[in-house]
Amino acid sequence: MNTEVITGGIRQFLSGTHPLDLALKLSGMILTVLFILAVFHLLRIFLGKVLSGKISEQRNYVIKKGVSYAGYTLVLLFLFHRMGIDTSAILGAAGIVGIAIGFAAQTSVSSLISGLFLLSEKPFAVGDTIKVEGITGEVLSVDLLSVKLRTFDNLFVRIPNETIIKSNLTTITRFSIRRLDLAFSVAYREDLDKVRDLLFRFASENPYCLENPAPFFGIDGFGDSGINLLFNLWCTKSNVWNLKNTMLAAIKKGFDEAGIEIPCQKIDITLKDR
Repeated sequence: MNTEVITGGIRQFLSGTHPLDLALKLSGMILTVLFILAVFHLLRIFLGKVLSGKISEQRNYVIKKGVSYAGYTLVLLFLFHRMGIDTSAILGAAGIVGIAIGFAAQTSVSSLISGLFLLSEKPFAVGDTIKVEGITGEVLSVDLLSVKLRTFDNLFVRIPNETIIKSNLTTITRFSIRRLDLAFSVAYREDLDKVRDLLFRFASENPYCLENPAPFFGIDGFGDSGINLLFNLWCTKSNVWNLKNTMLAAIKKGFDEAGIEIPCQKIDITLKDR
């Protein structure tokens, strides 16, 4: 029904009109459309600047999108009016079409509602690093239907909001500091007090390791090849990899110099003559 109304209106608008008058009408319509779009574009920029810093970036983004959609809707209504298309018939059939679209786009609607929950709950923000279903990346944008991420190997990932709501979400950069857990083992013959003192010395000499909270040394159990140890360190969220790389290098070098063995699995093969 909507297609017939629109097609009939376009035919009526184009028929029986002098080419010059038609050109003038089209020119006026184009100028009006450009004016409406320009006004809403300026309004979008104005609201973005006014609301910047007062509300979250996600909500600011949604408001600006809403202004853009309102401008597009006004342009369509203007065009329908100028072409003599009865918008009441279109709007009257919109309910039936909306129901059909609703059944056909349940996933999109679910993601839209999930997006509203994300905007109100604010479990993360643009610029945070999150982990969802094994995917880790930096949040580029939080839209009504999906969240866009950039992974550490520079891949673009789009995750539907519905998936995020239903999944376990980890916001890695939510807090200013993070704990780094180092797990390794030493041979059974080694002096654990000596090992602990060396580890604390390495931590105190590392510029990325925080003094508070203090490092923690623990014995995790007895393994097949040695004693399993845990050494927990704290650092700012931007220095996790720096701390891990420098600490592992210091442990390897320091243990070698002190003659402390880090055991590895060994397989003994005995060959017998028949």
